[in-house]
Amino acid sequence: MYSRRSVLATGGVGSLALTAGCLDFIRGNAPLEYTAKTLFPSEQRVEETGYDEYDQGWEGINEEVAGREIRAAGWTVAYTNELEIQNRREDAAVFAGITMPLMEVAGSPLNPLAEMDTDELMEEFGAQLEGEYDNIQDPEPTGESFELEILADDREIEEYQTAATLAGEELEIVLWITSFDHSDDAVVLLGGFPEELPDEGVNIELLMESVEHPSDREVPEPDPGNESAS
Repeated sequence: MYSRRSVLATGGVGSLALTAGCLDFIRGNAPLEYTAKTLFPSEQRVEETGYDEYDQGWEGINEEVAGREIRAAGWTVAYTNELEIQNRREDAAVFAGITMPLMEVAGSPLNPLAEMDTDELMEEFGAQLEGEYDNIQDPEPTGESFELEILADDREIEEYQTAATLAGEELEIVLWITSFDHSDDAVVLLGGFPEELPDEGVNIELLMESVEHPSDREVPEPDPGNESAS
């Protein structure tokens, strides 16, 4: 049912196509499909902070509700920053953004992100950090938080801390995470940097504040329900 073309369609034809697709789902003729909107930090902030994009792509989810198939495509983008630490340069800081469509069938929400608290989100998305840090420990909340203006609203950023290994050296890592609903998506932003480099937190703040959702950057079309498509 869902495609970017149908979303961009205007007037009665677009509405008619959308309604017909939903009727197909109700009648049992087709799965119901949802696609998240893409999210990126602004290119200006990425350039200013020195971060490099190292991953982006769609992640598919399949669920069954009352015997019917639900397909969804979520979006993930991630960046790293090479920093001088312990007399060498390493990709030691990371920023990631995740979006997942807010789904509802018969009045029941289906989006797992919308139902998670920050502890659960940190556990779920801590894996985003494993590509940069080795032997990362379970993050623990510090009890600290602060607010940033993101997408025209104040968002609470919660702080966590963990230990990890980078290039054979053990480090304390500061993690920041926030989650909120925006433009019919659940949005999660995650940043991490070595505790001994507190100034890097400024760059994470700038990236968080600059995110654009939906973004007008061109990306490959998603295939809802497929496990991944980069």
